[in-house]
Amino acid sequence: MTWFEILANLIINFIAGILIFLLGLFWPIIPKSIRKYRLKKFFGPSVLSDRFVIVYGTLQDLRPRVDSAGNPAMRFTKVFRNGQVIGVAGPHENIVGDCEIRAAGYLLQNIGKIREEMIRVKSDREAYEDLNFTFISLGSPASNQITGFALREPRNCFLNFVQENQDVFIMSVADKTRYHFERKDRAIIVRIRNERFPKNYLFVCAGLGEWGTSGAAWYLAAHWEDLYKEFKEDDFGLVIEVDIGVDSSASRIATLRQPEKSDV
Repeated sequence: MTWFEILANLIINFIAGILIFLLGLFWPIIPKSIRKYRLKKFFGPSVLSDRFVIVYGTLQDLRPRVDSAGNPAMRFTKVFRNGQVIGVAGPHENIVGDCEIRAAGYLLQNIGKIREEMIRVKSDREAYEDLNFTFISLGSPASNQITGFALREPRNCFLNFVQENQDVFIMSVADKTRYHFERKDRAIIVRIRNERFPKNYLFVCAGLGEWGTSGAAWYLAAHWEDLYKEFKEDDFGLVIEVDIGVDSSASRIATLRQPEKSDV
């Protein structure tokens, strides 16, 4: 072996050693960087900033807060594990359903471990004060104003909630297909671009019943990477079916895709 060959082998081995060292140094952060890139593409650039918000619907209790004698009214009941039952005055401000707390939890846990910052959570009343955000709105238009706002947008060519007399159902915008609560809850997941602020998106996770809402949020949190691969940056709508009491049973039963660009 000549001196030139020896020198060439040394250089090759040196470079290979550096590459292996760098790969070992950066390998732990490569998977997270890939997920962060996909997260940004799917949820929009705001997902990595403070312009990304999960929105829950708020309800108010209109019952009197004091009884006829002027004492605090026991408007709620607390049932303990041992069977004890007591009356409590309860919250004086907004009331939030269990389903929206579960729903927010799924999203916070899954998306939060990829972001550097904490995710903001707001009520629909607070969120409506500034629409320059990417929103994930939880709950139907009956309880969440941001959901109603999103579904009224011209870009929503996918799904809506419809009420006829006492019957409430989900209906596709294009072909008027109806999806009812039948043994299983039904829900929607919709993503449309926020036309007023095009870098942002409007997401909706909303069910006919409570388990539809939380099941839809579970599905979005668990499958957003698959949805990114399927839809990239296009708008879409999904109909989800959920077994009552089991959010992780959520499965897709209908897919609505974005029409041709000239039709949107």
